[in-house]
Amino acid sequence: MKPIFHPNKISAKLLVDFASEFWNIDNNDPNHMNNQYRFLMVYDLYIKARSYAMVNKICFVIATLMGFSAVIWPAIVIISTEFGFDKEFLKSAVVQAAVTAIAGAAFAAYNNYKKRQMYVENLMRLVIFSPNDSIESLLDKVLKEMARIDHGFSFSESFTEKQAKQP
Repeated sequence: MKPIFHPNKISAKLLVDFASEFWNIDNNDPNHMNNQYRFLMVYDLYIKARSYAMVNKICFVIATLMGFSAVIWPAIVIISTEFGFDKEFLKSAVVQAAVTAIAGAAFAAYNNYKKRQMYVENLMRLVIFSPNDSIESLLDKVLKEMARIDHGFSFSESFTEKQAKQP
């Protein structure tokens, strides 16, 4: 088995390694420029997927820690009192609600960036597994999908769309 195949990497890294290995281009090859452009697209997408992967891993760790903290918060209050650390803020419902809210926000951010990572990895698959598509066609598809993925959320646009749908 080739060294690029091992399970301890994200799919985007596997795809970029595969493209690098199998599109090792000979300058005399008539497809040289097409393969170079394809590899450039794959690598550009890899950079985006890698950044999403880093953010979602950070959010996952924060969400897990804060979620665990929210579950054990009542025990933290009791245990801290037993050890002589009797602080009022630990008993506050506001603090427990804030910990729970942070956990929820971190889970939402994790979910958001995990989806974006998956979408970008799927674009990498499109470029790699569509050898008969022209570079122009692939670039058009990738650019449109990246614009959709990176668009984000705008309150004014949502309000405008909602207003347009009302009779």
